[in-house]
Amino acid sequence: MRRGALVLIAVLAACGGDSGDAGADQPPRAPFPGANLLVISLDTLRSDALSVYGGPASISPNLQRFAEQSVVFEHARAQAPQTAPSHMSIFTSLLPSMHGVQNVQHSGGGPLIQAVPDAVPTLAEVLSAAGYACVGLTDGGNLNKAHGFPRGFDEYTVDLSGAEAQVLDGLTHVDGLQAGGRPWFLFWHTYEIHAPYVSPREYMERWAPAEYEGPMAGRVDKLEGLEFRQRFAAMRTLFWADKETFGWPESAYLHALYKAGVQYTDEQMGLLLDGLEQRGVFDDTVVVVLADHGEEFFEHGQWQHDQVYEECLRVPLMVRLPGGVGGGTRIATPVPLLDVMPTALALLGVDTETLELPGPLRMQGRSLVPSLLEGKEPEARPIVSEYRADREGGPLYDWQVAIHNEGLKYIVDEHRSRDGERQFLYDLRADPDERTNLGSDQPDAVARFRKLREHFHGELEAFANLERLDAGETLDCEQLRALVELGYIGADVLDDCD
Repeated sequence: MRRGALVLIAVLAACGGDSGDAGADQPPRAPFPGANLLVISLDTLRSDALSVYGGPASISPNLQRFAEQSVVFEHARAQAPQTAPSHMSIFTSLLPSMHGVQNVQHSGGGPLIQAVPDAVPTLAEVLSAAGYACVGLTDGGNLNKAHGFPRGFDEYTVDLSGAEAQVLDGLTHVDGLQAGGRPWFLFWHTYEIHAPYVSPREYMERWAPAEYEGPMAGRVDKLEGLEFRQRFAAMRTLFWADKETFGWPESAYLHALYKAGVQYTDEQMGLLLDGLEQRGVFDDTVVVVLADHGEEFFEHGQWQHDQVYEECLRVPLMVRLPGGVGGGTRIATPVPLLDVMPTALALLGVDTETLELPGPLRMQGRSLVPSLLEGKEPEARPIVSEYRADREGGPLYDWQVAIHNEGLKYIVDEHRSRDGERQFLYDLRADPDERTNLGSDQPDAVARFRKLREHFHGELEAFANLERLDAGETLDCEQLRALVELGYIGADVLDDCD
């Protein structure tokens, strides 16, 4: 029984997880076999901050130039508004509740860290098994080694140094990778845009309102002279010390500082991309620019990224193919970041069925190759995102689930309210800022979303059962039937069931 389950999983994975008949649209051969892969993660970058997505025209000329050579996904959404779970969803093509990774949590006994299960293959592990040299250059933080992020990488750094240092390090590593003679995968990450939003003075003066005289101006002055890692470390003790007292003046000021950081990071991106062109590797490389989540500036009563509203979930996703193939194409259909891994593997021609991996590859995302090569809009489907705080049963435990579907968005807050769950429904076409909760006005839509939510919970339970099945445990007929209904295993396993 277990062997049959694994064979069917391999077939599902080859089609891109839950893609149904989407495999019929796939090209018969990989378009760029053996190309390099560069994934650039601009941590905390909400899509509307870039000119590419309607932001200020002057803020991101280098990424605008990159977008003109790329396929731009206009409505990409992260699977979590936090660094660790979102990145691990990119690296595994699994929802956060399936791979299990969360940001580091704290309790009376110290930090709590849950790593991705050993049997879940990561993007770096798959590419390494396919013969790629793999390097990860990160600013660290929640992209730490204890979560399992280094798995599959030949080298993985956690140096909180900022974008300028990361660009220099990145180009140095590209030189080394090129000299190695193998195709390579480089994951490049920076926290430069992340709070505390302290950029070089010229950028802050260009964007920040001069009339602001609140407490944050003095704090920024104190942080300005510190090294990047020192500024980052001072967030809790200084920068956000009394954020519960902040209001709209702080919102305008901090959002402006954030934009300064976006512009400064864009300048560094220009240096990185120019360096690739000068080295002659740009047209041998699939380059993906994305963000793990966005940032909130009091739009829904909070700061940073601890909710599942659009300012935290809608992120840039741009893919430049070798030679600029498809450049200038824009895809309007919403897509999840879960699609990055199956798309990259399909582009590079990685035959996952022939590789020795730590476990079966079960990607929930779909390949977007037809969109990249032919400009086809992908089939629309529900997109799930999650936010978890603390651990289940803990005093601060909170679980928010957001489901995007057909222009609507449903949010259910299952644990924050001790008086019962709260639910919200927004029409993103008419209300993109999510101001009007239609939950009581559209009961039919809410009922449809509740069915999608039940399906999501069924997927989580089925995935847990599948892990047990792979471990050789015996499942009862009800558990097996759920796996069959979701397409994870064949119906023959029910022969002995009533």
